[in-house]
Amino acid sequence: KMLQSLAGKLNRLNNVREIGTVMVNELRLLIDYHNCRVYFAEGDDLVPVAFKGTLGAYGEENVENLWCKVGEGITGRAAATGKSLLINDALHCEFAADVPGTDDIDESIIAVPLCYGSRVIGVLVISKLGVDQFDEDDVRLLEVLAGHASVALENARLYESQRSEAENAKDSLEIANALLEVSRELATAETLDEVVTRVVELTTRTLGATRASVWLQESEVEDLSVRAMHGHSDEERERLRGLSYGPTTTRQLLDRPAEPFLLSPDELGTIDGAYAGGDLTFAVAPLKLDARRLGCIAVGAPVGELESSERKMRLLAGLAHQAKLAIANAGSFQSLEDTFLSTIEALANALEANDAYTSAHARWIKEMALGVGRELGLDAKSLKRLELGAIFHDIGKIGIPSSVLAKPGPLTFAEREVMETHPELGEKILAPIARLHDVREVVRHCHERWDGTGYPDGMEGEQIPIESRVIFVCDAFHAMTTDRPYRPRLTVDEASRRLHEASGTQFDPRVVDIFLRLMPAALSAHPV
Repeated sequence: KMLQSLAGKLNRLNNVREIGTVMVNELRLLIDYHNCRVYFAEGDDLVPVAFKGTLGAYGEENVENLWCKVGEGITGRAAATGKSLLINDALHCEFAADVPGTDDIDESIIAVPLCYGSRVIGVLVISKLGVDQFDEDDVRLLEVLAGHASVALENARLYESQRSEAENAKDSLEIANALLEVSRELATAETLDEVVTRVVELTTRTLGATRASVWLQESEVEDLSVRAMHGHSDEERERLRGLSYGPTTTRQLLDRPAEPFLLSPDELGTIDGAYAGGDLTFAVAPLKLDARRLGCIAVGAPVGELESSERKMRLLAGLAHQAKLAIANAGSFQSLEDTFLSTIEALANALEANDAYTSAHARWIKEMALGVGRELGLDAKSLKRLELGAIFHDIGKIGIPSSVLAKPGPLTFAEREVMETHPELGEKILAPIARLHDVREVVRHCHERWDGTGYPDGMEGEQIPIESRVIFVCDAFHAMTTDRPYRPRLTVDEASRRLHEASGTQFDPRVVDIFLRLMPAALSAHPV
């Protein structure tokens, strides 16, 4: 979220030095460093445009004597190779260069190139006193930031240089502003589906095209298939969904320099399944992705519009570059999201280790609840709340005494009152975790009844969050069909009968109907 916020700030600026200043200031909130500098490439020179640090042990180091050449020292090597460098002991690095006026010190350095397409346009460098102060996670974080910063810096460079050229400024300024607007809209997209959907919408709008589509490979050995479309008829959309191109054909079409190219109606006729209407020319912008995957943006416009407009082809090149960065960032976001989920699942299991039932119970309910949620047509954000709510719905039980939690018999009235505090305890446990803000109310209301006689707040019907209603049904079924300290398990048939009987009083009738329809297949795959 902080990276997204920073990307938004950068994309609102159009001055290279202002962007550099924001980078060094905001980066302090993400990584602990002693010194940070941003360089911008001007020919063979690397010019420092921003500097922030604790000078002390760095002697007389300042912005002026940090100038260097491409290929010179750690910074210059990152610019020359286009690769990130993690230097755990800069003092003994064979290609490090001394900065005039500084003493020999133990220092760790990360240098990450700022790349726009295949060009290195600058370098982001952080350093910290001592050896082994950074790791690969820090490099990864800087690389994600560098992707956003490169777009902002290149847009700013275009803006600044073209503004001074009065005769040619108009087109270039429009391109820079258009790409600036595109980068702002893509910066807030998190998932791959959100990214590619925005890419096709922005491409058609920015280029004034008739239609646009994004095609991607899942891996370099898999087929190229469509991931998003805009401007197509229902018939065309259905036809494109049935198309795919094997790895060999994909490489022949797209494994070429990254600049967009045109396909005339005659050339389209040589590609199986391609548009054959004869009234459109297509521009294709290749996307070279991670792990040797290929993809492209395909744009269709009336014959003559794309061929005669260098401006539109330049815009498409910029759009493709930003789409590539956004797709990569979506992959990084998904990777971080997966890591986050694995971590909190491990946390939940560790906290619930005193009750083996609770741990296995949460995992089963998560899978079943997601199935019900999809059938209900919940959107992606609601499904994520549902998933996290299912994982944590019983987390409050860690505050319930074991004598109550594992009592081999019916609870007394007083013990029941204690047990019924666990949803509120769960909400309090999750309260400090900002990422789980939307999940807290789901956890709190997982024991509210449809008729309003549940706890802790006596909510009823549609007042209860839909995620909580789904979890409540899944929770009840799993509890009934599992051995508990105070009673043996019920049969699946008996538990199903009780769910149906309580539909409309204890449970949401629509959720019960969907659950009972999905339950047999779910039990076959994952027995209780």
